[in-house]
Amino acid sequence: MKLLGNSLRWSNLLLVVVTLLAYLAPLVNPSQIWIFAYFGLAYPILLFANIGFAVFWLLRKNRYALFSIGCIVVGLGHLGGFFNISSLEKASDPDSEMRILTFNIAALNNYSGKKGKREESIRNSFEQFAKQIEQPDVLCLQEWKGEKMSKLIENTLGLPQRFRFQSTAIFAKYPILKGGEFTFDESTNSCVWADLKTPKGVVRIYSLHLQSNKLTLTAEKIATQGQINDEETWRNVRFVLSRYRKAVAIRAKQAQQIADHIAKSPHPVILCGDFNDPPVSYTYNLLSKNLQDSFCKKGSGTGTTFAGSIPFLRIDYVLPDGHFKVLRHKVIHSKISDHYPVQVAVQWAK
Repeated sequence: MKLLGNSLRWSNLLLVVVTLLAYLAPLVNPSQIWIFAYFGLAYPILLFANIGFAVFWLLRKNRYALFSIGCIVVGLGHLGGFFNISSLEKASDPDSEMRILTFNIAALNNYSGKKGKREESIRNSFEQFAKQIEQPDVLCLQEWKGEKMSKLIENTLGLPQRFRFQSTAIFAKYPILKGGEFTFDESTNSCVWADLKTPKGVVRIYSLHLQSNKLTLTAEKIATQGQINDEETWRNVRFVLSRYRKAVAIRAKQAQQIADHIAKSPHPVILCGDFNDPPVSYTYNLLSKNLQDSFCKKGSGTGTTFAGSIPFLRIDYVLPDGHFKVLRHKVIHSKISDHYPVQVAVQWAK
């Protein structure tokens, strides 16, 4: 029994140390020191483990509960990026409200349809999806593909204006005054921006898709088939860690490029897209500076946006600057992609 107690105490202490290292992930550039990025990715699991230990020790009226309680308190600033409870609002002036939808659509590959009927299957699925959402004024897409998909979006959602580059696109009901794009070194991912003329002023919208991890299939295999004593499982784990290490370093460079561009914008900014990194990360910290996180303002629950096997993963964001007030944030649990679309309503504040 004494041996078990000592093992639990040392395990708890190790957990606290790893969690504290996770808190450093937003501050350390992974292209220079990568190990913190792994801990930041695991933050939700580390949080639950600390809660479990705290409850365990409290039930035994043991002061070791202070280990995890103190650790959780130190990291409270990160909790809001993972879990939130908030009420929704309507705009005080309906003309000042703007509804934005960001969605990694994954080329709608989740709907292959029967042989010879793929296009019909995609059209029906997208029309059903359109009934789940508020009519958007702006749609930011990632992993968009093809002219037929553009026509489907225009016809279904009534968004006649568009600006696109490679696999990222912006569709809008407002006139597009100007637009541009980013190409990233070492990557096929991309970003587009467009200046939209709204009734309340010009706003610059970004739709970005940062470096993909390309780990979904391997992660699914580990989660569903992996055995702790299986050599292939550990090979897959090493592959996942290696691939993530490379991808997170590339994303840090891409995020800096976008952040520099945002800093020079002559117009109010709303940044949307798939960051492929969680809130406890260097990429998110860099891109969210001087911007609001719509989930932290008006989200509820965990805000998970990735539908794969990795739990509690929020990697899709809408980040308006201070010219806007966030009214609503909703994650749409649609099955037409491996990401969930995020719909946000904002109001011009000044």
